Amino acid sequence: MSNARTRLRLGILSFVLALAIPSLLLVDKAYDQIKWESFRQQQIAAEEFAARIDRALAQLVRDEESRGIDDYGFVIGTASAYPRRSPLSELTATQAIPGLVGWFQVRADGRFSSPLVPEPGVSPSDFGLDSGQIALRQAQSQRIEDILVGNRLVERGARELDTPTARTDIQTAELERHANEQSAYRYDRTQDNSLNAHPSPRPASNRLSQAAFERLAEDATSDVSSLTKRRAKRSAELSEQAETAQAKSSPSEPSDSLGLEEPPAAASTPSAPVAELSNRHSVQLFDTAIEPMEVGRLDSGHFLLFRSVWRDGERIIQGALIKQGAFLEAIAGETFETTALARNCDLTLTYRGESLASFRSPPERTLVSGTPALSGSPLYRTRMQEPFGGLELIFSVTRLPNPPGAAVIGWMAAALASVLLAGGWLMYRLGMGQIELVRQQQDFVSSVSHELKTPLTSIRMYAEMLSAGFAAEHRKQTYYRLIHEESERLSRLIANVLQLARIGRDALVLEIQPIAVETLMQTVHERVAAQVERAGFVLEIVCDTPGWVQVDPDAFVQIFINLVDNALKFAADTPERRIRIACESRGEQRICLSVRDFGPGIPRGQRNRVFRLFYRGEEAKQRAISGTGIGLALVRRLTLAMDGRVELIGREPGAEFRIELPRTQPP
Repeated sequence: MSNARTRLRLGILSFVLALAIPSLLLVDKAYDQIKWESFRQQQIAAEEFAARIDRALAQLVRDEESRGIDDYGFVIGTASAYPRRSPLSELTATQAIPGLVGWFQVRADGRFSSPLVPEPGVSPSDFGLDSGQIALRQAQSQRIEDILVGNRLVERGARELDTPTARTDIQTAELERHANEQSAYRYDRTQDNSLNAHPSPRPASNRLSQAAFERLAEDATSDVSSLTKRRAKRSAELSEQAETAQAKSSPSEPSDSLGLEEPPAAASTPSAPVAELSNRHSVQLFDTAIEPMEVGRLDSGHFLLFRSVWRDGERIIQGALIKQGAFLEAIAGETFETTALARNCDLTLTYRGESLASFRSPPERTLVSGTPALSGSPLYRTRMQEPFGGLELIFSVTRLPNPPGAAVIGWMAAALASVLLAGGWLMYRLGMGQIELVRQQQDFVSSVSHELKTPLTSIRMYAEMLSAGFAAEHRKQTYYRLIHEESERLSRLIANVLQLARIGRDALVLEIQPIAVETLMQTVHERVAAQVERAGFVLEIVCDTPGWVQVDPDAFVQIFINLVDNALKFAADTPERRIRIACESRGEQRICLSVRDFGPGIPRGQRNRVFRLFYRGEEAKQRAISGTGIGLALVRRLTLAMDGRVELIGREPGAEFRIELPRTQPP
């Protein structure tokens, strides 16, 4: 039997695993698929966010490029009768650029100025400024100048270059830049040796700051060719304008805006490209020209948005000084925190490989510990368009949101797991029940064989003795009585088996009718008195409750015969050899009849199991008490068939079986 249990466990376990493993693989595959779908959705959101930042930066650059040259001074239109203040002269004008420190310009001779401070010759009182406001403006302007000086972009004062070597180095750098890039707003006509127009730089008058801004622009450009391309595009636009202006001008009447200008000779012998450029003549087509905006990052951590302006052959640097932290927070941080990405991703901003700022997603409180799927994986990485090409946005995953299909898959997986576990458990219980039933049936067959064999052997022995004349006259009555008792015992066993078989195939038919309780007790006394007396017990019947009950007489008597027989077996070795049958009223609807013995009783843990079919307690097995395990099971089924109820009550000493039956009126 133990081998059968082991085989059953292994079989059910193999069956459950055969279904569970493929199901788990399918669920894992589905989760993996939706995980990457969620990753792609976050990636698309990061691309859209980066595009928003890129558009915002591009719009900021366009706004700054659209500013006029004179906007970087305190007053616009000084030559007119109605000069007005520059829009950049407001002391608190920070809404245009987040984190703005202030605008500035650096002239060709190295002079620094800010639109916050009026130019010499301009009366502050004419524009409503008092001495206190002037002091504030001068302090802010001084702050801007100190930052530029600290980053070696501006020299203090307006001293001219003292050494010919320094002037020559700057001149050579300016000329080589214009020669190599083929830009700076000129056009060449090599076939007919015609005009070659460009704003001629004046390196002799430029200070070291001009070259410093040029190096800053070149170093800040992430793509080496992008700066040249943008300048070439600007040059093409200006060349087109030049051709249009030349077409409108008469050959006999050259335009007033044209003027020949010879580049000044270098202090020392220049290189070949410089000498070639120095020998060329150029024509100044426009008084002013504006190069595209450039972006640089200073050693102090500030951003610099600036451009080169050519006016009357002189180069002027105009731009804005921006605080790095406030600028990045306003451009990216505040926007990032309002998006769904902020809950699932981290954003890191770098400039030319150097980390500038990080915006972290808030930690999520979960009951389940562990690292979320794809946590820390790079999500998306992109650079901004020029001139912010050095600025890079890097997104990394902290946690992936659950897509809509995840809940469905989770519920399906839970349902599948529940079905497999419940199904495996039920199959195991059913299999164990069948194994137990087979064991009980084997025990039943063995018990019934023994129970049938014992009375038949006794009947046959006594019958042979009487038939052969071996029995004395005074013993014959004893043998007749023993034959009668064994036949009664055999009849009870056969009746129980037949009754159980009818119940098992739903063929039990009872004739329920109203019968007086006194009549039933009298019938029970007649059927069990002799049995109790032969067993050496005293039968005590206490029933003073009049009334009628709805029962089948034969089934009722069979119930009490089994209960008395069970009491005689288990109380055989007790000192108080007494069986008590009693009845009492339970309200107006039911009557309770009971059978009690004064034996060792039944343990509490076995009281609910004694009514199971083929069940025999441990005490019955240890004491080798005869029985088949169907008597009490038959008692319960017959009682339920008569709309009654049976229960086992522990007594000190002994045990008591109670039968409650519905009360009825006499016919």
